Amino acid sequence: MIDLSVWNLTLPIETPALTVATARVSSINNPYFKVSSNGIVMWAPVTGSHSGTSDFPRTELRETLPNGTARNWLYNSGTNTMIGALTVNQVPSTGKIVVAQIHAKNAPTPLLKMVYRYTAKGGFVDLEYRVKPADDKSPVMYSTPMPMNKAFTYSIQMAPTGKLTVLINDVAAQTTLNPAWYGYDFYFKAGVYTLDNVGYPTEGGKVTYSNLSTSHVVKK
Repeated sequence: MIDLSVWNLTLPIETPALTVATARVSSINNPYFKVSSNGIVMWAPVTGSHSGTSDFPRTELRETLPNGTARNWLYNSGTNTMIGALTVNQVPSTGKIVVAQIHAKNAPTPLLKMVYRYTAKGGFVDLEYRVKPADDKSPVMYSTPMPMNKAFTYSIQMAPTGKLTVLINDVAAQTTLNPAWYGYDFYFKAGVYTLDNVGYPTEGGKVTYSNLSTSHVVKK
């Protein structure tokens, strides 16, 4: 069971895209965000609306406090972790969706994106890591094969030393936060962010999350 009391939700409807307040997320049940026996099915068609500086649609959870206030954390505040278990069910014609992120409140682009990429050679989970906030590109720091419709697990953890550890099916990839990121307020996001905005309404990204949680252990 996924505790929805500590997330708000962006849906690819209305203009700009609708943000559902934390108190209402558990009551949402529509084609874009549906609770099933297997977990939460999230769908973001290429024709969906978008918000902010993005040109792409998303059905995505953003961590909050239980009172609905956006939850943000400094890298050195403690040990900050998000764990998830999901299955990718569909990708758009570009073959790419984002299923998890570490974003920064005061930066236009994320620190880390977990991207599912499907090609003629099969599916892959890529970790795209932006070394500095002003960098135009976020190179792939790790990639592993992952078939479509195959469940996988992940853990994303930032230690107060700046050490970032990502586990995908218990295999670790690690890096250390560049000092250029010091002072930024980070937060976790999870769902389906479809990296495509051209095509028919039946095209898009779909995932099923069976587990999702965050923890924040404050440094003493």
